[in-house]
Amino acid sequence: MSENSFIVDKTFDPMPVIPDESDREALAAFFAALPNRNESCPSARAQLMKAMDIQFHLLRGDVMICSIPVEGNKQSIGILHGGANAVLGETTGSVAANYLAPDGMCAVGANIFITHHRPAKSGRIYCIARLIHAGRTLGSYDLRIY
Repeated sequence: MSENSFIVDKTFDPMPVIPDESDREALAAFFAALPNRNESCPSARAQLMKAMDIQFHLLRGDVMICSIPVEGNKQSIGILHGGANAVLGETTGSVAANYLAPDGMCAVGANIFITHHRPAKSGRIYCIARLIHAGRTLGSYDLRIY
């Protein structure tokens, strides 16, 4: 496969038990324990992924987890740029969809809608993309950023 291939190995990571999002401490501990899987994900070598320091933590087609640091992705008032959230969500969902794409085909984002609830000033933010529908030519993911 070429260097530009999205997915080299479609072997899914084992599915961890993701804590309930209402348990903030358990969720924080879960995210902190996730391994950096960038070496296993060719998409991590893309220009934007490297520029924003996106890390790939769980590589699956039904659930994908990625993160970015707030530092280096802030807007002028010192909080995470909303566009960085969009890039993180788009990346997480699109790479997940590529794990489900037929051999020889690749998936790209078609639509993204974002509502920002809280600003981030430091640390890492994580996106969990969960597959909610897999059709013949279109898949939909629920993207949650923490």
